[in-house]
Amino acid sequence: MEKNGGIRKKLLPIVILPVILLSCLITLVGVSLFYGFYMQSIQSDLASTTDTLLNCMNFAINGDYKYENDMLLKGDMNITDSTMILRIKEQSQIDITIFWDDMRIMTTLENEYGISAVGTRADSKIADVILREGKSVFTRNLNINGKQYVGYYVPLKNTGDRVVGMVFAGKQKDLVYQKIIEVVAWFAALSVIIVVFSLFIILRFTSYMVSDIDSINRFLKAISGGDLRASLGDHIINRNDEIGSIGVYALKMRDDIKNLIEKDSLTGLYNRRSCHNKLDAIVEKNERYSVVMCDIDFFKKVNDTYGHDAGDYVLTEISALIKNGVTDCGFASRWGGEEFLLVYTLGLEDTVGKVAQLRQSILTHEFNYYGTKMQITMTFGVAEGAQDMHCEKVIQSADEKLYVGKNSGRNRVVA
Repeated sequence: MEKNGGIRKKLLPIVILPVILLSCLITLVGVSLFYGFYMQSIQSDLASTTDTLLNCMNFAINGDYKYENDMLLKGDMNITDSTMILRIKEQSQIDITIFWDDMRIMTTLENEYGISAVGTRADSKIADVILREGKSVFTRNLNINGKQYVGYYVPLKNTGDRVVGMVFAGKQKDLVYQKIIEVVAWFAALSVIIVVFSLFIILRFTSYMVSDIDSINRFLKAISGGDLRASLGDHIINRNDEIGSIGVYALKMRDDIKNLIEKDSLTGLYNRRSCHNKLDAIVEKNERYSVVMCDIDFFKKVNDTYGHDAGDYVLTEISALIKNGVTDCGFASRWGGEEFLLVYTLGLEDTVGKVAQLRQSILTHEFNYYGTKMQITMTFGVAEGAQDMHCEKVIQSADEKLYVGKNSGRNRVVA
């Protein structure tokens, strides 16, 4: 029963899924690493902004900070001017706030209606850490006036490290995530390109592989149906992998079956059935041919004197000589026992010449069976085929001439 397992359908998910999963993993890891690095970069930018602002105020003006009559003083100078912090926001999209204690006295922050957040207070938990402990704080989850911020707080100190307020630099999360989303989109696009390219390569590779497997499948199917002339492409046999090995073994199996069916197991010559088929093919093509019927002289005496193993030795040696004698101009078969049928695609005269050479080569051949030397000869009957004569009649004619040769002394060619 023929089974269509759909190897392509089974193979593609096995190959494609790991590529997709790997691309997703690369995207997730890449985005996670970028998120960590980017947040670290944001923290560094915010810390740098607060440090720069404090340095400007501390080094430009001497004295401690004071907050009197809604004014922030540095020494005796009023520094309640939002120009600097507004300029910072315009250039960097970073919001700045200066606190006195936990109250905003200067800020770029506004509520949803565009009203300044001056006078509002900082988150109590954050304010406690900064004002009481004098520590800087970075937070990724800060809610100010209903908006989410990433923020950095540093203490505002007077002489003796006395904390009197805070300086804040922050960026809206929407702006932060916008950049992250852009990077995610680039990672996703790169992953898609990798997947598409990988799929293209995989599909090309699997296409060739599955095509070759299909070819082997069709080859084996043809053999199972009795077509021993089926063949495989050289590119399959030349593959340096398991598929190539399967193709080589499939061809060997075909040849073994072919030899088992078509050839005699002892001599390697065609058997009687195959000889008929090949001769019929020659007749159908109206090709010129001649038939030679021959057998080994006094073969029974060889078996009786030296044993059947010696007889098999003689048969194999004779067969090798016969095979050499028909090379490039015909074929030979073991007709039965010590009898052989040779078919030459030549006329009668040329065939007789070839057979005479064969007879001489057998006569002069040294048959040496485990130190026992034997003199072996053969007798030949030759008949030429004709278009108006059935091949069986030609074989019969060659057989009759063989018996003429036997009765007239053997070791000769009769035509």
